[in-house]
Amino acid sequence: MDKRLQDYIEFIEKESKKPTPELIEYHKTMTAQFQHERLVHLIVTLFFALFMIIFFVFFGAVELMLPAGIWENVIAYSIGAVAVILLITTLFYVRHYYRLENGVQKLEEITRKLYGHKKITSH
Repeated sequence: MDKRLQDYIEFIEKESKKPTPELIEYHKTMTAQFQHERLVHLIVTLFFALFMIIFFVFFGAVELMLPAGIWENVIAYSIGAVAVILLITTLFYVRHYYRLENGVQKLEEITRKLYGHKKITSH
């Protein structure tokens, strides 16, 4: 997805110097697709973060409540391992979402350029 978005940004920046109605329509369609992809990745990222938090809390609760024994430790550390895996996966999803978000914002700047508006800066 990162490569596809970057390739599209390079294409549209080059083509936006001579905008046509067809190019603008194509750009609107592609921007909508990338925005949809961004929304899907936001939802997935939030769910992974939620499950990661649940597993970390569950790990802490199991550690505090179960008596110390070999099987209790196996259960607790298995839950902890899942929590760590979810943490790592969540970090990768956050990185990917960050790139998507910045790419879509870049597309929105290009949209304003295609329609002849000046760049809008936030204060």
